Amino acid sequence: MDKIRWGIIGPGSIAHNFADALKQSYSGELISIASRTSNKLEEFGNKYQIKNEFRFNDYDALLENEKIDAVYIATPHVFHADLSIRAAGKGKHILCEKPGAVNFAEASRVIEKIKEAGVFYKEGFMYRCHPQIPALINIIKQNTIGNIKHITSSFGFDMKKVIPDHRLFDKKLAGGAILDVGLYPVSLSRMVAGAAIGKKFTNPVSISAKARIGETGVDEISSATLKFENNIIAEVSTAIMQNMDNNAIIEGEVGKIIIDDPWMPGKDGGPYNTKIRVIKNGTEEIQEFKGPEHLFFFEAELASQTISKQRTEVPYPGMTWDDTIGNIKALDMWRKEIGYDLEED
Repeated sequence: MDKIRWGIIGPGSIAHNFADALKQSYSGELISIASRTSNKLEEFGNKYQIKNEFRFNDYDALLENEKIDAVYIATPHVFHADLSIRAAGKGKHILCEKPGAVNFAEASRVIEKIKEAGVFYKEGFMYRCHPQIPALINIIKQNTIGNIKHITSSFGFDMKKVIPDHRLFDKKLAGGAILDVGLYPVSLSRMVAGAAIGKKFTNPVSISAKARIGETGVDEISSATLKFENNIIAEVSTAIMQNMDNNAIIEGEVGKIIIDDPWMPGKDGGPYNTKIRVIKNGTEEIQEFKGPEHLFFFEAELASQTISKQRTEVPYPGMTWDDTIGNIKALDMWRKEIGYDLEED
């Protein structure tokens, strides 16, 4: 089987993660890079030994190249939807970093164009492709801790100081915590609440929230309470100016599940090492997950395999189109609760 030939748009830090993962992939390979910054283009191209003919300073030039099968979009958030639509128009398969769009309206347009083009599309929630997630779902489906009542999860880090020209603090680039890392706890909560009632995911029926809006106008710290059907409650927290536990705790009628590292189950890209702990009747059972693979390997390999099989969506528990739409709708509700509006809204 020929490998899927990938091009990357935007050579930021997360693009390096994906490029490193493709080195380990059996089904995909990196052949191209596009950047509007010449020194970054050269540095990235040299690091990953990309041929000069596949180094582009224009995004459309990459998208129009017939030797490239798929694109990984790693630009700032506000460019994701437009680039995905342009890529689909050129018949390219797409793995777009999260968020795939900054609001529900944008995401709906993306999925509409993806369907019209008949291409593969996945929003880049890498953690959903990791082996610990199917294991978690299995624990829930076996009713190990009884009916799920409460989910607590967080993803936050501390930038230490406000950097106005950094994308995280730039409102025009849809900066802030919710759209950068808050979407992880929301996606996990929706997945767990869904698994608890025999669904792939379920969307919250209501959201209440609070936040600290910083001097540049973005949400620096925020938390929200999501209420699901069957009275499942999820408490989610996120920040770009405060370190958080960055774990997930799922409480049931007769026990609880603790996921030590749901989002980044390994340091500096890998190898990975994480645990799921099930506490019940005063005892603790541990499932440990260890391996040599890069954290992004699982996503890179799954996307490449799915494209090779001529399928347009990854299998569950990967992020499907409907899941992407539901997640961004919940994020819209969260932002509305704290009064964080974007130009795109």
